[in-house]
Amino acid sequence: MLSTVDSCPTARRISREFCGNREAVDAVGNMIESGRIPHAFIIEGADGSGKSTFARIIARGAMCSCREPLLGECEHCRKVRENIHPDLMLVTGSGKINAISIESVRAMRKDAMIAPNEADKRVFVLEDCDNMLPAAQNAFLKIFEEAPPHVVFIMTCRSAMNLLTTIRSRGRIITLNPVDISEGAEYIANELHMADPESASAACLRSGGNIGEALRLLGSENASQAAEKADEVTRGILEAMCSGSELELAVKCAAIGKDRALGGMVCGLLCEYLRRAMMVSIGAQDTLESPGQEVMRLGAELPAETVIEQIDRINELSEMLRINISMPLFNTRLAIILQRRK
Repeated sequence: MLSTVDSCPTARRISREFCGNREAVDAVGNMIESGRIPHAFIIEGADGSGKSTFARIIARGAMCSCREPLLGECEHCRKVRENIHPDLMLVTGSGKINAISIESVRAMRKDAMIAPNEADKRVFVLEDCDNMLPAAQNAFLKIFEEAPPHVVFIMTCRSAMNLLTTIRSRGRIITLNPVDISEGAEYIANELHMADPESASAACLRSGGNIGEALRLLGSENASQAAEKADEVTRGILEAMCSGSELELAVKCAAIGKDRALGGMVCGLLCEYLRRAMMVSIGAQDTLESPGQEVMRLGAELPAETVIEQIDRINELSEMLRINISMPLFNTRLAIILQRRK
């Protein structure tokens, strides 16, 4: 990551959890360390740039009671991180255009007059204010420009230009920009404990240095790989069921290993394939589109009652994943359930 040797200690702490944007990090770090936190912020940046994350860092800074700012050792830091602090209020949009309504603003104005419950400050985070209608912005302005001393307002938006001039002139604007590709890749690899930093670098490059978008791309790729793996394991199990070999079936079920998420996905796929086999068993295969060789064979050889029982028992076994059944036992039980019975 970029050097922060010239930054204040608080800014250096922020930089450990927020990638890039040295200017914004230094500015906010200095405000928090000096105790001179403005009553209003406007954080602008593209979707995925970290606006919500940065808003919560400012919120923690406003409430923090650590011996040094943002050490993370006080209850306020912990509760803000866990999103359970009673003095952190999140205001979001609603309706077709996902806009913060004038009713929400009026309710917030009343809440702002109430003293904090635990911290020295109450922080209101207004997310995605781009679609906030002028009437709602004007209603908000009444409290925004003369906020009680115990209140901090943080607005997030894609562009501050989408807000009224009177709003922009009364808030400290923080702009979040895309990060350096190598810095972003290092941050993502560390956050996700990735053994393959090249994947993080590729995702960061494809996203143009947008951390949120890079994480979304990696999540989509991981989800796609997980789905492919689940389909591969499930088809292996179906083939073993058709072969009639209990040993082969046990081996194919054991391929799930210790991966609970994979076990859940395989259970779902097996139930779907078995439902198709049941349709074949009752002579309704014409309703199926491309049922597949394994489905046709299982449907021809297994009575519908047997298939229904297998589906029920797989669903029961799937529920056991939630109560921490050991994976070797899960794999063994799955193989037993799927043994062919006429």
